[in-house]
Amino acid sequence: MKPKVNDKKCGAIKDLCAVLNICPVNAISYIEVDEPITDKVVECIVTTDCGCSCDCDDSQSICEPNPYGRIVIDDSICTECGICVDQCCGNAISI
Repeated sequence: MKPKVNDKKCGAIKDLCAVLNICPVNAISYIEVDEPITDKVVECIVTTDCGCSCDCDDSQSICEPNPYGRIVIDDSICTECGICVDQCCGNAISI
């Protein structure tokens, strides 16, 4: 079975989402939408420099998931290896 993304759990941050770089066939990509797709909000907490792209004024911040961004899986090239399921930090991908 092909992996599926649960939109209500996925609030990916493009620069930090691990699954974007682990797919051996590049079946995973990032999209942004105009309306929030989760009830999570972008919030920066001063702690350490995460290198995020949420336009924080403070360079030392960690960001919560972005409700306007998520990952998508191209079923036409997915090989069902399951690596994305294991690596998704938000448990938003399942088989």
